[in-house]
Amino acid sequence: MTLLRQSILLVSLSFSLMGCVTQGKYFESNTSWIKIGETKKQDVSLVLKKPFSVGSSSGMETWTYGYYKYKLFGQSQVKEIKFYWNNDSSLNRYTFNSSFPQDIDRANLKK
Repeated sequence: MTLLRQSILLVSLSFSLMGCVTQGKYFESNTSWIKIGETKKQDVSLVLKKPFSVGSSSGMETWTYGYYKYKLFGQSQVKEIKFYWNNDSSLNRYTFNSSFPQDIDRANLKK
């Protein structure tokens, strides 16, 4: 292999390793539209579409929406909202967590 090909291969490999992997679907951080006891599964489906994952917590159905940006070097970022559903499809509770800088800055401004 020539020196030029080796150099090109090394540079290409370096760029691919420094990149990031994104998983999930981006969603807005605004949760003001979500109301405990009022928001229904169909409301969430209209706004956020299909959940990233579904599960159960103490017998309660859960839907999770996530947007994950993993980096080999530097800070990875995660944004996740989880909905906990009552048997009548109304919202029992939800959690929102984010490590994206704009969300952390917004939370710090509320203090």
